[in-house]
Amino acid sequence: METFIPEGNVNILTSLLFLRKRTPQEIQARDLGKPEDEKVFFAVAERVGYDRRGLPLYRRAPDGNVVFREQREIERVRIGGRHVERELVRTVPEIDDDLLLIADAWRKYRATGRVEVRK
Repeated sequence: METFIPEGNVNILTSLLFLRKRTPQEIQARDLGKPEDEKVFFAVAERVGYDRRGLPLYRRAPDGNVVFREQREIERVRIGGRHVERELVRTVPEIDDDLLLIADAWRKYRATGRVEVRK
């Protein structure tokens, strides 16, 4: 999604608006004076993983220390003429990005019609 690419060198707030066309049943219900309460999913991303200069932002614990997570990777190496796969476990700093949390909340909203409110 180009909207949040830090290389865009844009120092403005970005807004996204997604619209959905009403179904014929929704239009008919509205015309007959029986509209359903419309549900709206709304989220604010405070952090998108990078600052305005394009430098990564890392999630921090309440004490201010950077939060780390384990990252597992499969590495293929050649040992003695044979290809061998081995699992590597690295500890990497966790990027502070609300977009993944918002995407998860959206999926839950689509599945259940309800959303967990966070402040």
